[in-house]
Amino acid sequence: MDEHLSTTGEHRAATETQERILVATRQVYAEGGFRGTTTRRIAQVAGVNEITLFRQFGTKEALVKAALRQTAIAGTVRLDQPVDPPAELYQWAITTFRSWFEGRHLIGKVLGDLSEHPELAPDICEEPGCQHAMLSAYLERMREAGLAVNEFIPDSAAGMLLGSVFTHAVWREHFEDPSLPPAELVIQSYVQLLLAGVGYAPAIAKRGKDKA
Repeated sequence: MDEHLSTTGEHRAATETQERILVATRQVYAEGGFRGTTTRRIAQVAGVNEITLFRQFGTKEALVKAALRQTAIAGTVRLDQPVDPPAELYQWAITTFRSWFEGRHLIGKVLGDLSEHPELAPDICEEPGCQHAMLSAYLERMREAGLAVNEFIPDSAAGMLLGSVFTHAVWREHFEDPSLPPAELVIQSYVQLLLAGVGYAPAIAKRGKDKA
């Protein structure tokens, strides 16, 4: 029993240490980009020694990539079977926006580093929650359920909404126009434009179910 508790405690401690390292890596990277990110600085911020970093992640590149990947999948809202697309898509979009807006400085550093370090591009679609693939599949299910009646390519439609949300998250703070609507209204308008483009038709889907 004591041995089991000891093993559980060690595992928890190792997990907490790894999380501190990843958080510290994101912080240091957001401040200085890849070139300004040193393992010594990360270790200082995380409160561990450099040997721990290399033992857990191997290289600086692998550590930075792990931190970026974790950021990429944070704040994901699942899109499953469409029931109420306006509400479901808005919840997905605003949650994604807030996650990206919070990490906008980190994202900016990544974009600046990609030409010199293309390997830093997060492998988002290696994850089950890949935003683009999930959104595209959701739109396809809308079409299959009779909730979207226009001709459209799901991947393209997903890319339009994803790109709009991403751009607003990264650039919003640079817009000095006092008439800029609140982020919630901007994101809602993006969702409404997408639904209009795919031909959202709840009444048609409902009639089909009633006939069945």
